[in-house]
Amino acid sequence: MIGKEGNFIVAKFIEGEIIQNLRNLAKEHSIKSAIIINGIGMLEDAVIGYFNGKEYLKKKIEEPAELVSLQGNIGIHENEPVIHAHVALACKNHVIKGGHLLEGKVKVVNEIVLYVLEKLQIKRVKKDNLMEMELE
Repeated sequence: MIGKEGNFIVAKFIEGEIIQNLRNLAKEHSIKSAIIINGIGMLEDAVIGYFNGKEYLKKKIEEPAELVSLQGNIGIHENEPVIHAHVALACKNHVIKGGHLLEGKVKVVNEIVLYVLEKLQIKRVKKDNLMEMELE
């Protein structure tokens, strides 16, 4: 389910993989640049990363976890949407784990709010192991 008001898009996902869901949303609505303002819900099989300056150190969250916070942006690289998102996940013991969101399956629901940029364009350029942001 998707709702729009001005430049805001509110999306509700009940299945799928969160990053791919955001890519598909960007493609379907011709979004080239957007800010991920907020995301809540639940994920399972989430993989988060910590960038040590050279590479992402990946950690899989084995249990379903509450999606406490999701923020980031959507940019474009070679006409394909690039999702740059950071996440805070709460496990059943109420310990928060966070980092760069690499993947995660929707568990129950994901509710995400985007703000679509009209004039400012976020471009992603590959430099070494990073997709650096450039603004146009």
